Amino acid sequence: MIPFLKIVNDVAIAVDQLGTRKGAIAVYLEIWHMDVLEFIDLRKNSGDERRRAHDLFPALWICDLFMERVEKDETWTLFDPYACKDLTECYGDKFKEKYLTYEQNPHISKEKISARTLWKRILTNYFESGLPFLGFKDNANHANPNAHVGMIRSSNLCTEIYQNTKSSHYKMQVDFIDGARTYFEEEVIVCTDAGISKKANKLTSNDSLNGQKIFMATKVPDEGTLAVCNLASLNLSKIHTPEDIERVVPIAVRMLDNVIDLNFYPTAKAKNTNLKSRAIGLGVMGEAQMLAQAQIAWGSSEHAAKIDALMEKISYETIKASSALAKERGSYANFKDSAWSKGIFPIDKAKQEALELSPHKSACDWASLKAQVQEQGLRNGYLMAVAPTSSISILVGTTQTIEPIYQKKWFEENLSGMIPVVVPNLSLDTWNYYTSAYDINPKDIVRLAAVRQKWIDQGQSLNLFLRPDKANGKLLHEIYHLAWKLGLKSTYYLRTQSPHLEEKSVFDRSIECHHCQ
Repeated sequence: MIPFLKIVNDVAIAVDQLGTRKGAIAVYLEIWHMDVLEFIDLRKNSGDERRRAHDLFPALWICDLFMERVEKDETWTLFDPYACKDLTECYGDKFKEKYLTYEQNPHISKEKISARTLWKRILTNYFESGLPFLGFKDNANHANPNAHVGMIRSSNLCTEIYQNTKSSHYKMQVDFIDGARTYFEEEVIVCTDAGISKKANKLTSNDSLNGQKIFMATKVPDEGTLAVCNLASLNLSKIHTPEDIERVVPIAVRMLDNVIDLNFYPTAKAKNTNLKSRAIGLGVMGEAQMLAQAQIAWGSSEHAAKIDALMEKISYETIKASSALAKERGSYANFKDSAWSKGIFPIDKAKQEALELSPHKSACDWASLKAQVQEQGLRNGYLMAVAPTSSISILVGTTQTIEPIYQKKWFEENLSGMIPVVVPNLSLDTWNYYTSAYDINPKDIVRLAAVRQKWIDQGQSLNLFLRPDKANGKLLHEIYHLAWKLGLKSTYYLRTQSPHLEEKSVFDRSIECHHCQ
């Protein structure tokens, strides 16, 4: 697959918005794919340049079975994807059953590798380049509220969108000289007038069917499913009381639902999917500023309790607002038989390990809301996602998304030049509560993400931060193993502090997804 990814890489370079921003393409690969070792090295600065794609964003789609074998130090098997295509169509116990069957099949092409050796290769490359992103396939799909109509096969560049996708289904379109047209499945055996039986995808203009001469046989796509992100973020430095959340969230949900109908869609597949799922992604930003203003230490138990209560309220009001819209405008097309329709909400899918992180007494009437949703429906199939907000947080004068700050003051470098930035409301009262991300235990960042994830039906764009002098294989393993164990769906960049950047206090976020800013 590497030579073909190089072609995709060239497309990313060519499509650059008239030189203002490079294209950004994320490529997700399942962990059992036979090319996974080369895929991990895709962005390396050493090695054969013919096997590199420096402008793509590789991401791994990791199943529970692989992580279990890493824990037990067992062997992992890599397969040719053409020999076991159905592994991409399932997850959980069904995936495990099929995977074990393929492992025992002597007629299937395969390679063996130590699971821990592969895991070390992944983590080493993560430390060196911040990539590949990690997505946890089973965590994502077990919490999918619309698993009844599909499955989640990947995320987006910023790793916060988790929606059903499905590749286009192709058929053979056969046009005859007299203008008639018919369709066949690609693998269907067709008998030509010459008495030759062949697959439909082998038909040519030399063949005739039922006395009709074929003019042309072409492969055409039937409709698939394409995830779409319609995003907005609440500024927690301004909106953090129950009264404010109750006032603002319904406006945000209505606005995002309007965007679905008013939007410009580049492809019919994107439009059709979005009109069916009516997916939105309401997130948050300004968490670090909110904590500093309240004089709460980042990563403390007080922080966990605060964000737990906040995210619960936001989740509650978001679902409530979408249900009210459903009464007014109707539910999304696939509401029936969804987890929402059965009264199963994100908190009901949270792992026990995550629930134990923050003992929390609910202040919301979830039983009444579940009854309301079951009666009235839900307008939007997906509701919440935390995006990076790299640019908009600067524009509105708050801190980026859910992250601790990089430094109290720095220069933001993007295509517009060097922009001096100081954290908002910096004073003697807030100084000690603005803690650099590099001074915070990355495991605390993961734990706090798990507290938020309990209330979010999609995901979070979760960067992790590590000083090079503190990095080692054991710590990296513990961080990402913890993320998987706590039910997180993904991790974004691993940012390590460079002496060059530390000296100049420069940060460049221009490579991040423009539409998730």
